[in-house]
Amino acid sequence: MVQAMVRKQIYLTQVQNARLRKAARRLRRSEAEVLREAIELYLPDSNRRRQSVLEDSLFRLVGVGASGEGDLSEHGDDILYGGGGA
Repeated sequence: MVQAMVRKQIYLTQVQNARLRKAARRLRRSEAEVLREAIELYLPDSNRRRQSVLEDSLFRLVGVGASGEGDLSEHGDDILYGGGGA
């Protein structure tokens, strides 16, 4: 079910705007989608346990391919769960 959208106007610092723009390009999503997802992560539904983005193992994969770490397929578990690796 698609929910109706409500338009909001917000003010960002220049640094925040640049970070949002860069994230949207990297994720190939609109800036609005990135903001909605960030809101969902920061202000989760009261029926779900709040989990910090920094605690989310899968979120740490975001941007790994663009970071210069080309060995994700070989060391995915190390990146996700830490450890010495094989």
